[in-house]
Amino acid sequence: MTADTGEITIPGNLALYHPIDKFDLGWGVKVTNVGFANIRLGEVYPPHRHPSDYMFSWNRGRRLPNCHILFIGRGGGILETEHGGTARLESGDVFILHPGEWHRYRPQKAVGWTERWCGLSGSYVEQVLGAFFNVNRPVVKGVPATAVRQRFRRITRFFMDGRTVHVPKLVAEAVGLLTDIAPFAAIETRPFSNAIASSCDEMASRIHENIDLEELARRHGMGYSLFRRLFKKQMGFSPHAYVVEMRINRARALLRNTSLTVEQVGSAVGFSSLAYFSYVFQKHVGLSPNAWRLNR
Repeated sequence: MTADTGEITIPGNLALYHPIDKFDLGWGVKVTNVGFANIRLGEVYPPHRHPSDYMFSWNRGRRLPNCHILFIGRGGGILETEHGGTARLESGDVFILHPGEWHRYRPQKAVGWTERWCGLSGSYVEQVLGAFFNVNRPVVKGVPATAVRQRFRRITRFFMDGRTVHVPKLVAEAVGLLTDIAPFAAIETRPFSNAIASSCDEMASRIHENIDLEELARRHGMGYSLFRRLFKKQMGFSPHAYVVEMRINRARALLRNTSLTVEQVGSAVGFSSLAYFSYVFQKHVGLSPNAWRLNR
């Protein structure tokens, strides 16, 4: 392993890791690691030691901090992910690992496989993931295998070179890889506007609950940052602010039209304590819940 690149090699295999820097992130796409492996029949998998953040075993699985794209050149195996369940992997398949998604995968011992991979991060990558790659459907079939294989080879070559002058070429190849794969991604084609509308409906129906907004975004095939951006653009509020606004509006209706106590109203609209409900209500309305009720 070299100090500069974090290179790990054994015959027929390569893994390279680079730290993220501000210059790379300015492009919106950063290639963080690349590699390939030729896993022969019966070989132990994974075949070599990765840095601790990337190493995994079948029993434990792992979560990675950034997106990873893997291409199975030949052979076959199995993939399991937190949201996508179990899927069979075949020659020519690509699978996408979303940031933070628990997963594990391995080739069939009786078959083996060849794999190529790269790790990606950045604002553009996040946007493309949310737009085209559903976390519930990580395996992409039918991709142009020759074009994808050549993309991976060029990405690996530019990445190994490591010179800043080649960063734009590396970025272009990474974007090209996403472009090659995206049309074949098995995702729902529902427009984002419908996804946001559906999210709003769910928020309204669960106003009394503690809503996990990141999980809500995932179920609509988006990372939270993209979900938040699109939500605010369409609704004029961030998702969190929208939930609070709905709760305050519902609280007003209950204070005006029912004899529920202030504490009961707060609980009915999802606040965990009377003190917190009163604080948020006064911050938004300018009066305490009791004062607002008396002035109606």
